[in-house]
Amino acid sequence: MKTTIKHGPVSCRSDPPAFTIETAEDYALAIHRIKAFSVQDGSSYRELMALKDAIRVWEQNRPGTTGPIGGR
Repeated sequence: MKTTIKHGPVSCRSDPPAFTIETAEDYALAIHRIKAFSVQDGSSYRELMALKDAIRVWEQNRPGTTGPIGGR
């Protein structure tokens, strides 16, 4: 799975990460990571949203693929 993070200047926050799911194994790892989230601070929330976006793109490009995280 590829991850892209654009870092802001020293005094600014970084942009949220962007994930690209490339394989079925990446897809499974992303779903596992989402299920493992327990802390909801700012950075984990941004990671969670980025993972969900990556899963959504993966599923849109592969009709019939529906993950167990449902409803996003």
